[in-house]
Amino acid sequence: MNICIVDDDKYVVEKIVEGMEWKQWDIDGVYVAYNIKQAKDILSTRQIDILLSDIEMPQGSGLELLEWVREKKLPVECIYLSSYAHFAYAQKALELHSKGYLLKPVSNKELGRMLEELVEQMKRDGGEKGKNTQRDKERFWKDFFLEKEGEVQEFYEKDCLTLCFLRIFQRMEHKKAQNHSALNLSLTHMSEEFLTDHGFAPDVMLQYSDESFLIVFRNCKKDEESFREGMEGLLSCLREELDIPACVYVGKNSGMDKMREQVAGLRRMILEGVPGKERVLFFSSWRGRDAVYVPPDFALWEKEMMRSQDMDAVSGEIEDYVDNLWESGGVNVGVFGRFKSDLQQMIFHYMMENRIAMNQIFEAGEFDYYCEKASWTLEDMRDFVDILFKKLKAVIKAENTEENVVEQIIHYIDENLGGDLSRAKLAAKAYISEDYLSKKFAMHTGMSIPGYVAARRMEKARDYFKNTSRSVSEVAMLVGYTNFSYFSKTFRDYAGCTPNEFRNRYIINN
Repeated sequence: MNICIVDDDKYVVEKIVEGMEWKQWDIDGVYVAYNIKQAKDILSTRQIDILLSDIEMPQGSGLELLEWVREKKLPVECIYLSSYAHFAYAQKALELHSKGYLLKPVSNKELGRMLEELVEQMKRDGGEKGKNTQRDKERFWKDFFLEKEGEVQEFYEKDCLTLCFLRIFQRMEHKKAQNHSALNLSLTHMSEEFLTDHGFAPDVMLQYSDESFLIVFRNCKKDEESFREGMEGLLSCLREELDIPACVYVGKNSGMDKMREQVAGLRRMILEGVPGKERVLFFSSWRGRDAVYVPPDFALWEKEMMRSQDMDAVSGEIEDYVDNLWESGGVNVGVFGRFKSDLQQMIFHYMMENRIAMNQIFEAGEFDYYCEKASWTLEDMRDFVDILFKKLKAVIKAENTEENVVEQIIHYIDENLGGDLSRAKLAAKAYISEDYLSKKFAMHTGMSIPGYVAARRMEKARDYFKNTSRSVSEVAMLVGYTNFSYFSKTFRDYAGCTPNEFRNRYIINN
């Protein structure tokens, strides 16, 4: 079953999405909407079985939404969540055959109990709703791509179909999250909306694994160049809006009679193909299927590194080699994997010769993260080379000219007192690990990074109070504090008085 949650309070939606064990009620798809328009878009394009809706929302009420559902004769059951115990609301909900009316704040246990009762009732009252529904299609493609047998003829007998495989690369902070469901729901909704708005309405889009999605296009009339532009636009949208890099593998157009062959080709391309700079790879133009790895002269590169310590020159040569290899069609995942292993050996040997430890350069898990995805696309391999050499260059600079590295960070702190000045942010700016930067910073300044940042922020706040008429909240924001009471307490500890007392004293004394 699929459920759609509608509430303008994103915190409420997030709490419900992440707090419920949906599988225990056979709920596979969880969709979210923050207003009535979004909810109608989802209900119009997806097979939704249960609607969980707020009543009072800025752009239209949940009661109006259910009226629209009943007018469209959509087979949807509804549970209302409301902050108001109005009799008129409850009466209207009953008229519209709502199955439940819960008052906020509602516990997960209470909501779960109502969902369980509703699902059981739907199973008893249900039966076959008929074929060719969106849910049937999703189930069919999931089984088909998993190479299970399924009925074919009722869906796409005379259609031309194109299968695409969207692979996302979750960033380290995404991987550390305990629940990816909200992120993946946002990604699915954003992808479907973008593709539909640009004339590529997918017939089906379903999550295949934690980091991959299958998209099926039906009778798409776009030529390959237009299709490429559309996919590149989608990837750009995901990166800008969700900070998720991704790539797309596009299969051949074919009828259902050739679909087994198309799926087999797409599967092989997913396992072996390497998308280029645009991150879109078409089966029709995929080269490198049978590429053989011929190692470059790593010894020459290492010798050059040892002799000149010129990281930029060597990294540039390696990136040029990778680009030329891809352009020649001599790349697949296996070739990149073996190249990556040899590159690691060269780097590790160089680090050992120069007594550089891995924990000076990378945080725990950071190297594995970059290394894991380096084989999948040309851009990821180039990123892997780039980050390796930038970090090597930074640690050599830190060892040889400690003062310059710390001064660079001090200058960045002073210029960005209102921004993110966490150890992680500053270490990333310097291309060295947090612990290594902290050690160098303390040796050079005699202070910890958090201690220095707090002192500079208080000094800057003091200057604002002396020289401007800005409010306390404005000053707090300007020096990087969003919690105003915490800012006031910190300033009082620093100056011995509150911000307003400090300003008044300064005016009196001057």
